Amino acid sequence: MNKKYLNSTLMVLLIIIWGGVFYKYFGKSKSSEKNIEVTNAVSNYEQVYNIAKDTFQLELMERDPFGISGGIKNPIPTEKPVNRPKVVVKPTVNKSIAWPTIIYHGFVKGERKTNPLILLKIDNRLYRKWEGETVNNITLVKAYSDSLIVSLNNNTKTIKKQ
Repeated sequence: MNKKYLNSTLMVLLIIIWGGVFYKYFGKSKSSEKNIEVTNAVSNYEQVYNIAKDTFQLELMERDPFGISGGIKNPIPTEKPVNRPKVVVKPTVNKSIAWPTIIYHGFVKGERKTNPLILLKIDNRLYRKWEGETVNNITLVKAYSDSLIVSLNNNTKTIKKQ
């Protein structure tokens, strides 16, 4: 008896809920006619917009905002650059200077170092020197992955990697 009473109560509630759903979907209400009149009145209204432009000028920053490097390395030029012919400087090799035998093996560059550690052999003696240092009056100017630029008595020479 208890189970029969519960089932009949649930059936009545189900019919009431579905009746409300059908009434909302298919039923006609007076409020929809009022909404149509209000939307017609609003659509005739024209709104005037006044747009004021906000102007400002961007300035170049002198320091790095993220603090990664000491400053901005390549600032944007504000003036138009003047076209100047490029002067090509060729390394001078004086044949009267006796260069020792130099063999370039390459370089190693650490994570936190800016200068590479150059590995080279001068007169069958192995050296590990930083870029810019001097060994036997030979200054290590610049190291590349395939060559090394050295100078001896203000004469420069490029040595290929072997």
